[in-house]
Amino acid sequence: MQHDYAPLKLQLRFVAGVIRRERLPAFERLLWRACRGNVFLRTSEIDDVLNDTVTGEPVNKTVFIIFFQGDQLKTKVKKICEGFRATLYPCPDTPQERREMSIGVMTRIEDLKTVLGQTQDHRHRVLVAASKNVRMWLTKVRKIKSIYHTLNLFNIDVTH
Repeated sequence: MQHDYAPLKLQLRFVAGVIRRERLPAFERLLWRACRGNVFLRTSEIDDVLNDTVTGEPVNKTVFIIFFQGDQLKTKVKKICEGFRATLYPCPDTPQERREMSIGVMTRIEDLKTVLGQTQDHRHRVLVAASKNVRMWLTKVRKIKSIYHTLNLFNIDVTH
């Protein structure tokens, strides 16, 4: 007896994002229960303390990726993420698109590093140029202050 099994085309989808560390245990439980165990969740704590975009206070966050199969699970997962105020990041489905997106991000990072370097160099040049004049400015300010102090000693009384 021979079985002909057609190769199944499994399309595994995923959602990636960031969530506050204190919300993670409840997030994991709700994902597991709502999706009946049909999701695979991987998490990793972010070592750096990030600032909240709304309040500006320091927040510990965890990055996550959720693997699942099907459109219904996708909508459930996205709604749960929305409910827990997780920040989701778009990630293309095909490896080629992901590679292109990665190259684009790396290019932007290099551009930003270049701009930051040029800005730092410009700031250094401006401060060096200003530092050459500080002693002269200090002398001028002292002279002007002494002149105004002397002028303030005068008493203009028109009655005498």
